[in-house]
Amino acid sequence: MWPFNKRIAKSSIRARSVNIVDGVHEIDVRGQTCPGYLLAINKAVEALDPGTKARLLITYPPCGEDVRAWCKEKKIQYLGLFQDKDMWIISIEK
Repeated sequence: MWPFNKRIAKSSIRARSVNIVDGVHEIDVRGQTCPGYLLAINKAVEALDPGTKARLLITYPPCGEDVRAWCKEKKIQYLGLFQDKDMWIISIEK
């Protein structure tokens, strides 16, 4: 049987949560690694309006350079990176 007729399960690549804290969207992708966390961030940020600020909560160590390159490619402003205990918080503006 050809696999083309099979239903594909809904993607599990997504942010664990997207909350608004102090007017800034928090996109939580902790526990995900490359490329899943970038795909989840991309999906969540696509839903934001231009000019919206977001905080990305990430536990994947090389996230800073990955997200900086992604921002440059997507024309999103990279505002900075901060390490807090076991995670990195990256601020962006769409």
